[in-house]
Amino acid sequence: MFSGRMGKKFNQIYKEAVKPKNIIPLSFEKDRIVIFSDHHKGDNSSADDFRKNAFLYSSALSYYQKEGYMLIVLGDNEELWENSYDKILCNYKELIEKEIEIALESPSKKKIRLWGNHDKEVSLKMFKRYCKTQHENILDNIDYREGLCLGGGIFLIHGHQGRFFDDIAWKLSRWAVQFVWKTIQKLLHIGIDGPAENFKIRDDLELKYYQWAKKNKVLLICGHTHRAIFGSLTHLDCLQIAIHHLKIKLKETPFIEREKIEKEIRRKKAQIEKILIRRLGKTPKSFEENSARPVPCYFNDGCCGYTNGITCIEIDKGIIRLIKWQRQKKKRIILFERNLQLLFRYINESRPVDEFLEPELL
Repeated sequence: MFSGRMGKKFNQIYKEAVKPKNIIPLSFEKDRIVIFSDHHKGDNSSADDFRKNAFLYSSALSYYQKEGYMLIVLGDNEELWENSYDKILCNYKELIEKEIEIALESPSKKKIRLWGNHDKEVSLKMFKRYCKTQHENILDNIDYREGLCLGGGIFLIHGHQGRFFDDIAWKLSRWAVQFVWKTIQKLLHIGIDGPAENFKIRDDLELKYYQWAKKNKVLLICGHTHRAIFGSLTHLDCLQIAIHHLKIKLKETPFIEREKIEKEIRRKKAQIEKILIRRLGKTPKSFEENSARPVPCYFNDGCCGYTNGITCIEIDKGIIRLIKWQRQKKKRIILFERNLQLLFRYINESRPVDEFLEPELL
């Protein structure tokens, strides 16, 4: 089970977040919230993972501003392990101001921001004093938190908490990345070897997230791993479930009309093959023993650095969605959506996903 340093840190942050004075109310009738994380805004060099999706993110922000969404940033907004805040602000000041502009139109009148391991510096008083001196009031309308509870039943946290090099010795990690790794990254065009790139680290972390959420009967939303998760199902899980449903549909379809379904099955099998190749042929660990279906308690909003777009989570009048903003077509795609009250019932009863998450992956 999820114990030790990480478990204690999660429990500590959760205990603070669920205090009545800290809970952000959530109305199933009117509230609209969008959650982004892991932008890793940098210096606009080849080592800047956000650069390729900056315009797409700006378009997404415009959409959410027009639709009246409240913005929550779930950590690693800036890449402060590799860059100074001055360099980031020089390249992305308009985007940062746009994020705050959306926040000022929300009921809280503030941009709600949780810090991650790569932007933990923003939690320090000296950083805030420096920004106040150098950049006037750009950070005045930001509500910084380490954990956040929405309506009492949804807990948001970046996910690095309790890990030695990401949380406790983060200054040492930042030094190593800033003065050693960034040069290698620019030369070889590769990312940091953390949960985003190392599937073993990611699998172990996400199993711990799931176990904590299941034990505490809470809907947990994390960032950090850069892997979008909906209802405790990975992309691979969803593809396999989709193929299962397509095969059922195929049996019920007249022979002459089967070609389209067979083509879609082949396409999804090819996607599975690509995932397994990236993972060196190793399938992800199941969240439950004997590969049983998990309880739909763990969600992850993915990141803003995919080669083909960005992902986020929407909470829209009682509906939770996993969204993909497609880079090539600049298009918003709903990957999944489900009723929050239904999810809460499954989580409270520790019921597995079973067939209630019939996916329509695009």
